[in-house]
Amino acid sequence: MKTRFTVLFALISFSLATFAQPVPEKGVPLLQSFTPSQYLHKGKIWDIGSAPNGIVYMAADKGLLEFDGKTWNSFTGSDGFTRSLLVDNDSTIYTGSDLDFGVWKRNKYQVFEYTSLYPFRDDNAGINEEFWDVFKLNDNVLFASSQNIYIYKNQHFTKISAPTKFTGSFSVNDSLYFADEKAGLYRMDGLSLKQVVNFPAGAEFEIAGIYRHPQGIVLVTRNSGLVLFSSGKLSFLNNAVSQHLKTAKVFSFTPVGDQYLAFGTILKGLYITDINGRIIHQINRNKGLPNNTILSLHYSPVGKLWMGMDYGVAAIDLHQRFTTFYDFRGDFGSGSAALICDGIFFLGTNQGLYQSAWDDLNNDSEYNRFQLVPGSEGQVWCLEEIDNSVLLGHDKGLFILNGNSIQNISDEPGVWTIVPYKDYLLTGNYNGISIFRKAGNTWIFLKKMALILGSCNQLIVEKDNILWVNIPNFGVIRAVLDDDLYPSERLILKDKEFEGADPFLKKSDSGVLLVTDRFQYTFSAAERKFVNKVNAGSQPEIEGLIKGPHRSAVIHQDYAFFPVYNGFALKYLQSGNEPAGHVYTLCVRKIEASGRNHDKTNFYPGASIPFRQNSLKIECIVPNQDKVLYQYRLDKSGKWSSWDLNNTFELFNLKRGKHTLFVRASVNNGMLQTLEIPFRIEAPWYFSWIAYLIYFITAVLLIYGLLTLQKLSLKKHRKQHLIKEQRSLREQAEKHRQEVMTLEQEMLQAEYNKLKQQLKAKTVELACKAKVDDEKNRMLLSLKEKFERVQKEPALAQMTFKEINRILDSFLNKEVNTFEIQIDELHQEFYKKLKDSYPGLSNHDLRLCAYLKIGLNSREIADILNILPSSAFISRSRLRKKLNIGADEDLYGFLNSI
Repeated sequence: MKTRFTVLFALISFSLATFAQPVPEKGVPLLQSFTPSQYLHKGKIWDIGSAPNGIVYMAADKGLLEFDGKTWNSFTGSDGFTRSLLVDNDSTIYTGSDLDFGVWKRNKYQVFEYTSLYPFRDDNAGINEEFWDVFKLNDNVLFASSQNIYIYKNQHFTKISAPTKFTGSFSVNDSLYFADEKAGLYRMDGLSLKQVVNFPAGAEFEIAGIYRHPQGIVLVTRNSGLVLFSSGKLSFLNNAVSQHLKTAKVFSFTPVGDQYLAFGTILKGLYITDINGRIIHQINRNKGLPNNTILSLHYSPVGKLWMGMDYGVAAIDLHQRFTTFYDFRGDFGSGSAALICDGIFFLGTNQGLYQSAWDDLNNDSEYNRFQLVPGSEGQVWCLEEIDNSVLLGHDKGLFILNGNSIQNISDEPGVWTIVPYKDYLLTGNYNGISIFRKAGNTWIFLKKMALILGSCNQLIVEKDNILWVNIPNFGVIRAVLDDDLYPSERLILKDKEFEGADPFLKKSDSGVLLVTDRFQYTFSAAERKFVNKVNAGSQPEIEGLIKGPHRSAVIHQDYAFFPVYNGFALKYLQSGNEPAGHVYTLCVRKIEASGRNHDKTNFYPGASIPFRQNSLKIECIVPNQDKVLYQYRLDKSGKWSSWDLNNTFELFNLKRGKHTLFVRASVNNGMLQTLEIPFRIEAPWYFSWIAYLIYFITAVLLIYGLLTLQKLSLKKHRKQHLIKEQRSLREQAEKHRQEVMTLEQEMLQAEYNKLKQQLKAKTVELACKAKVDDEKNRMLLSLKEKFERVQKEPALAQMTFKEINRILDSFLNKEVNTFEIQIDELHQEFYKKLKDSYPGLSNHDLRLCAYLKIGLNSREIADILNILPSSAFISRSRLRKKLNIGADEDLYGFLNSI
């Protein structure tokens, strides 16, 4: 636990935020809470500061915390707990911690790096300093502990020791004050301390803060309330908040602009007052704070009051017009309808009808008090004030408020809505529409409206006789009513005709509108349908708004009612309570590059990014602002994206070269200056100068190699061609040799066959000759014997001569037959080929072919055949026909080719 005062800045050195209009006093300003798990379990938050761009920084047990409204970042510096900080600018932060103090510098990658400035960090024997405060006065940075003040300028230190022991230090306008536990209050004067207040003897003032008041200087004490120092005298202030602070135990303090003050206590949470001590807000665990012990306070220039608590961090948005009443105690439930009548605030919820004095809704008490109206238990759907009477649409029927109780008008369950119509009263029920008429001071049921059934949760009267009915999950009915309230004409428009959910009817100067969660439609009487679809916006005005027929309603000249889950909200209707003197800043938070391998690297604006990581995720933000719309375009040639709440822009597969991402934001319908983020995508390695050098060397080597290869190839080709030619010549020579050999063999074979035939012919001829010679010899011997016989026997000469003639005739005939036999014997193979080719040839034809083949002419053939030459010629002509040979063809050549 902290053993001394937490020192907060009285005013932020770089901006003075003031309110153009008062802070709404009813309800709790919009509150955002963070648990330790959300801010990375960095321990307690001892000090908080803001940069000019709106980013919030916190001094935590385990280092420095940074929050831009969406993302928490932490940075580790000194070993001890970080107790205090001074945000000098967007990139420089000074911090004090246990046994150390130093400076943080943001590098180009948006990461803070710590450098210790404490001169005794490495040699602190006997020194035990905790630096709870850091200030900047002129060009000097001051680090304050209980024992000393270290003034840092131009890398040199000036040390000022405490008179006894400092118990607190404070910045008020351009002055620094230091409280000493015994000597009193001092003001920094140059490089020395000048006493301002001398505490009375025996007084124990534990000061938590100081602020200026029209009457003097007010000391915010821890246990004694507020003490005024004026005209050299101390006196206790007896205003409203001073009495509360005595028991609540003040732990932290900060002014809120120049009109309000914020007090953080140990026991009762946060108090916000005006400059005179009137309580505007009292916020504690009953109203949404995670914890009642406020260790640190900081009012940022964007209008948020930050609180570091014993458990958690919270921020309330004082420039927002919305305030909330959440039912953390289980007192009243979720509000669905409200109205104010005679200074009494009536609230219809899921638990019943509650009432409270309108003034009691001011947020100056520990919790809000609502009283349940007896008999109203259950779901209240609507409240209407008609003819000075409050009518109540309830799950159990229609009721009228009578004093502090309610009186039943109709038992028909489920009254969604109540609408006056001429002299009648119309109620939309769970099933259909009920019609009532006035009877004295009350209303009586008349009838159900015909032709309209279903859950009619919304009724709107347009003109004199047109009634609009909204039926969930069915559609919208436009009914024209006659004098008997009968729907004489109906136009049914089904839900499917509209895009979006939760259709809701709305009456405007231009006619009847139908609004969904996506679009807004305007009814055209001429076209008898809804037209002019326009975007209705993507975000409700306040988170947690109950969907369905429950919509906002103006209940007071300064306030509108909004139904939200587990409570309700009010919207302050007076114009402008935004902080003045602050310009919103759109800044770059992260540039993350990734590639196909999903490796991620952070870069900075203007960086050169490797081509392998040419997909970027760039995060920009208007720090700590809600409902900011963003749009972007890549390069001047690109198109602007549509407005979106997403502040992260993804760019994929970027081309090499210089690029610029243009980003702009819209805050509260005002556009900020366009932010330009330059970067360059490096050429891929294959387009770098090294690659080009490699390409050149490779090309040279390749050309040289190709030329060398071409020469070798040409040489090889020539060699191969030569070898091929030699081989071809050898093959041709071999082929020629083979052909010659084959030809020679064929010629030799033919010669051989010819010689063989000749040999055979000669052999036959010789054999025949030998036979003829033998026969001749025998014949001669026989003739010799005959002649010898004639000589011996002359008487037998005549008979012997006849025998000799017979022998001679026989020899001659035999010689002719022998020639024919010889011819046939020599041409057996020739006869066979002719017979196979021309089966119609006779033996005479075959013998004639043989005679012709051996070269005999017609006369010679006629002599051999013993016929006339003309007959031989005729035989030749007949043979031509059988052989299919024309008269102009050579018969001799044909026969020799066979």
